[in-house]
Amino acid sequence: MNMKVIIVEDEPRVRKGLAETIDWPSFGMELVGTAANGLEGLELFRLHKPGLVVADIRMPVMDGLAMTEAILEIQPETKVIIISGHDEFQYAQKGISLGVTNYLLKPIGKARFQAELEKIRSELQKDLRQQAEMIDFELKMKSHLPILRNAFLEEWLTGEELKDEDVLKDSFSFLDIPFDFDREAAVAVFEVDWQEGMSNGDGRLLAFALHNIIEELIADRGISFHRGNGQTVVIYQPLAADLAEDLSIWAERTRVKIGALLKISLTAAVSAEAVKAAELPRIFNETLGILRLKLSLGTDTILHKSLVHPVQNPLALLNPSDEALLVQLVEMSDEAEIRRMIEALFRQWKEKKMLAYPDELSFRFAGVFTALAHRLGKSVRSFLNDEQMERWRHPERFRSPDELKGWWQQRFVELSKSYEGFRTDRKTKIVQQVMDYVDEHIYENITREDAARHVYINSSYLSRMFKKVTGESFSDFVIRKKMERAIHLLQVERVMVYEVADRLGYKDPSYFARVFKKYTGKSPSDFQE
Repeated sequence: MNMKVIIVEDEPRVRKGLAETIDWPSFGMELVGTAANGLEGLELFRLHKPGLVVADIRMPVMDGLAMTEAILEIQPETKVIIISGHDEFQYAQKGISLGVTNYLLKPIGKARFQAELEKIRSELQKDLRQQAEMIDFELKMKSHLPILRNAFLEEWLTGEELKDEDVLKDSFSFLDIPFDFDREAAVAVFEVDWQEGMSNGDGRLLAFALHNIIEELIADRGISFHRGNGQTVVIYQPLAADLAEDLSIWAERTRVKIGALLKISLTAAVSAEAVKAAELPRIFNETLGILRLKLSLGTDTILHKSLVHPVQNPLALLNPSDEALLVQLVEMSDEAEIRRMIEALFRQWKEKKMLAYPDELSFRFAGVFTALAHRLGKSVRSFLNDEQMERWRHPERFRSPDELKGWWQQRFVELSKSYEGFRTDRKTKIVQQVMDYVDEHIYENITREDAARHVYINSSYLSRMFKKVTGESFSDFVIRKKMERAIHLLQVERVMVYEVADRLGYKDPSYFARVFKKYTGKSPSDFQE
């Protein structure tokens, strides 16, 4: 879109010369009118709202400086070139104070005037690029806002460090999260109960549907967010005399409604108290601890603190992500990683004093083992002798957590050997899936964590596997693929260097150029010559 221009000059010859001798379109400009004095010029400006005004100073009715002052009050970003036959400092000083773009003395050479127009065009292009970048940034922020909100709320509620209230207020305001810091709030955590025959894909879809429905039902009573493990967290903050009691009633109605709608079993845990913002992480973790005990307390119901018998320490839990990783390791027959993972889990539980009931933990391992055995079309008995079956049925007979740990390490290692002939190089398949993911998302900021989530494995394990299979680190592979795509864009599609950098996720073109030269030995511009 061309920049509109008006000329305000009382000398007909100069006015006509400026209007007709300049090829305005070649500068990305459109001359929309001329005026013979400042008052006419101001009216012309009001009519067209041009981006550039070329004006004389001394004119009848209203001089150029008075007109400029009025114009810049209406539209401060307007470019103004003052032309004058008077080399007087006071005029130039006044023009500068008003914010004019330049002050030129008559007679004005065509080359000098065109140079000034070229300068303005460059500034215009720069401004348009900045505006486009700002609009693009705002659009990206808007599209990513739900993800950013989820990440912030997750980090806040699960983080060990307490956040200053002023910092919290700024973050809530920036992310447009509705929350009244002067009032108390309560917490509920909802989770779909796993059912026989439910696949991982089914579970994720149901968890997503659960969150969407709760988000609609919560309305102005509070806020909700979706956790990576499929749980939906509600921070409940309506106007109610007994907030905790009101939450219990709302949660039960919500559970029944969603259960009937989606035809699923649904369990929720609710906090026993309402607190100010600073205490919400504490009651969130208490509520989460109650939900984790649903297998012993009961599913398809509302759980609260009064149902839990006091215990000295929290219980050790094998969470869904741990289970998924253990399954992957067994399927890939990675004996060393199986032992390392179980060792790390028990060390973590021991350090946090979470091994009060190791026999109950054994049943979680048994569930994973059973599923893996059935996947091979075999029963658990085909892998265990009579003595081992007794340990399986009576884990309370283990003499120590270390003995329990060693027993399960050996069981999963032996089970993994049966997968050696069953799998068709699963590691290679997973690495190929990761490579395909990188190709499909080459124009995005690809992280190791994103790729690991795509194939449902631990990011550290992905790094080791990728290096072992390809001989190349994951980060080096991503850089190589981006640089190969950059060469294609530069040589084949003839895309500008700064645009190539932006497409490939490099916000700083100079940094992109350094990475490109390090990889190819040449600068990006060398590939376009």
